Amino acid sequence: MQIFLFLFMIALALTMWGRNRYRKIYGQEVENFLPSRITGVELAEKMLQSHGIEGVTIVKGRGILEDFYSPETKRISLAPHHFNGTNFPSLANAAQQAGKAIQHHENHRPLRWRSTAIRWTVYLSIPLLVIGLATLALGMTKTIFPLVLLAWSLIAFWNMATIPTELDAGERAKKELEKLKVFRNLDERVGVERVMGAASTAYLDGLFAVGSWASRTILPWARKQAEPE
Repeated sequence: MQIFLFLFMIALALTMWGRNRYRKIYGQEVENFLPSRITGVELAEKMLQSHGIEGVTIVKGRGILEDFYSPETKRISLAPHHFNGTNFPSLANAAQQAGKAIQHHENHRPLRWRSTAIRWTVYLSIPLLVIGLATLALGMTKTIFPLVLLAWSLIAFWNMATIPTELDAGERAKKELEKLKVFRNLDERVGVERVMGAASTAYLDGLFAVGSWASRTILPWARKQAEPE
């Protein structure tokens, strides 16, 4: 039990670090814009065209994972506020996903491992949470609960192992941005690249993604139901 708990605490600390790092840098750059006011979707399109990539569609995200590139469907999904957004985080997230499309175009195989890892992280997070709460309620703290902790920890560690793939996508995106001469000065470049770097650690655990999705969908619906007619 103690070794499982130890692994869980390490994984939890790392995921909290990745999540808070992304939120902090995102908040610091959210009020910054490029003079051109180029949107996230426009930037992604320019990057793909510049690299000679065809057949990749860019859509507004609707599901749990809003900012995501799917190698299977060759589709970039951007959160609505990143799709039409013009601030540094919008451009950074769009460029990061375009970087993954570039990886796919150049047959970077670890991209599929990263995409699969993130999807399974999201799919397994809620069942593991439910099972964990159920085992606590039933007093199974010495049998099933340690296995739940181990499973969650292994998922988080596997995601961490695929972070180099995310960083590689960022590096490819930076080269394309430099070729397009998107930035006028160093401050603009550093601001966007800071968010790109932080985005690489944003999805270390699925509960963060699921929680964000729930707050975007369930809470607005609940408020609407509570409003007097």
